[in-house]
Amino acid sequence: MTKIKYIFSDLDGTLLNTEGKISEQSQKIIKNCQIPFTLVSARTPQAMEEFIEQLDLTSPQIAFNGGLIFDKTHTIAENTLARSTVKHLVQIIKKNYPKLSLSFYTRENWYVEQLDEPIKEEMRFTPQQPKIVNFTKQLEKKSATKIFKILLIFPDEEQLEQTKLTLEALHLPDIIIQKTWESYLEITSKKAQKAFAIKTIAKINHLKKEELAAFGDNENDLSMLQAVGCPIAMENASNKIKKLAKLITKKNDEDGVAYGIEKYIVD
Repeated sequence: MTKIKYIFSDLDGTLLNTEGKISEQSQKIIKNCQIPFTLVSARTPQAMEEFIEQLDLTSPQIAFNGGLIFDKTHTIAENTLARSTVKHLVQIIKKNYPKLSLSFYTRENWYVEQLDEPIKEEMRFTPQQPKIVNFTKQLEKKSATKIFKILLIFPDEEQLEQTKLTLEALHLPDIIIQKTWESYLEITSKKAQKAFAIKTIAKINHLKKEELAAFGDNENDLSMLQAVGCPIAMENASNKIKKLAKLITKKNDEDGVAYGIEKYIVD
């Protein structure tokens, strides 16, 4: 196997255990492997910060499912939603699914109209606190603030799948709709995909596809795993991810990423 020179890893369900933590053992192995390491997440930069600091990462990091590439000092690349597209989608979602938990994100802020139960649950897993606003008024403001994603949280997976099909039937050309968790549907710019972000970092570092490895577990990791030469699935990954992967490591609750680094990547 070609020597791996760069590692990418999803956070939730992959590097993080079910308590939302990185174990001390995993931290130690990642720090000691001496290979550049990038977190690739649907999360906001603020919700990634704790883990970036724990791992002493100085390499570029990827937020918003590939919508933002950043490091400690500046923005490297970003792909955002058109404000007109957000207005259109918010109108449709509010009209057809008035009880659905809906929010959207800029780089700095998380906007909601009410603190419903799904939002309260999400607040348990992120240091970021939502701002309560009227969506119509907020989106009508003349603002240069860029919107990275819309988040929908569902009571069950069946409703999520039905809504995903309905939104895809709109055939909006500049968006991608991805299931990022069992009950989470996220809408981002079509260019905001994990694969695009990985290819950008690879190009900056003059790296070939076969020199890249990635760990993932969920459907929104598909493009990421397709973008690297060594795609590694977690034991707890979906069947789609496992079929695509070249290798399978242990579960996220068994330090699967650290195990995979030691078993498959480090000489």
